[in-house]
Amino acid sequence: MNKIESNKISKSIKNILQKNNLLTLSTSKNNQPCSNTAFYVHDKNLNLYIWSEENTTHSENLKKNKKISVNIFDSHQKFDSALKGFQATGTAVPITNKKELIKAGILYIKKFPKTLKIVKNPLNFNNKIFESRIYKISLREIKVFDEKKYEKGGSRKISLD
Repeated sequence: MNKIESNKISKSIKNILQKNNLLTLSTSKNNQPCSNTAFYVHDKNLNLYIWSEENTTHSENLKKNKKISVNIFDSHQKFDSALKGFQATGTAVPITNKKELIKAGILYIKKFPKTLKIVKNPLNFNNKIFESRIYKISLREIKVFDEKKYEKGGSRKISLD
């Protein structure tokens, strides 16, 4: 893939990430799949972060199997409109590093300011009172749908390894 095509795909991905708030996270344990919806934030390196309770099925699954898939798209797209979104695979792990937790917490507060009513400081995202954690999702491969750029039915894949 040439640099121009790679930049075009990166712009599509960043645009999708900036214009949406929810993702579908799929996990599995013992060959039993589970999907859930979560609010997310992202950093400049295309890492995603979700805030989730520790006692959920997907959190329990991630303790045994960190491999995930995600789907991000605008659910208000019309049936016959140009599709835009992406599907990706990667891994998800709870953040334990204090510096990384602060970084992810600040991203979360900036995108979702109402979280300040609950979490007064970024370190409180990983909190025993809320029984919650921030998980870092490291994407490995992304399949981008951006039919305005890549024609009807068009998609592009990019590997981040």
